[in-house]
Amino acid sequence: MHLPWLPRAYGVGPQILSSITDDEITALSTLAAGRDVLEIGSAFGYSAIGMAAAGAEVTAVDPHTWMDSYGTMTANIRAYNVADSVTVHVGRSQRVLPELSGHFALVFVDGDHGADAVEHDLEWARKLLTESGVIALHDYTESCCCPDVAVVADRMFGAADPADVVDSLRVIRP
Repeated sequence: MHLPWLPRAYGVGPQILSSITDDEITALSTLAAGRDVLEIGSAFGYSAIGMAAAGAEVTAVDPHTWMDSYGTMTANIRAYNVADSVTVHVGRSQRVLPELSGHFALVFVDGDHGADAVEHDLEWARKLLTESGVIALHDYTESCCCPDVAVVADRMFGAADPADVVDSLRVIRP
């Protein structure tokens, strides 16, 4: 499966470029509702906004260097009136995650898709997850351009149950 980047809107607000599908944002919003969420990889903020709009307190981590997305993300967060629910940390996950305190009921991983980075992010997701928390991993079925995501996830957590995959989003209950 290959998910193209398309302009999307979450409710009333500006279009936001994202590869997250409608079914994936629905699943993320449901998982995030009323919870503390860590998002690794934010781009222009579409997923952070969707989760915050569902009542989540979102801690978003992204270096914002790949697409120079920081200014657009913060503008989108303000436009959707969720700035009080989203805390943005600018930096690579390798630097930021060890500095975070607290635990999260949901960790959404959609950062660097190289094998070492995916493994790092999933290891830290486990460390920062509450006892009954959930990990959501994007691009799990992206075999054409992100094959390391599934390889690393399957090695660390076993193969996915098809019921735990929505488009390219894998839900992991460690």
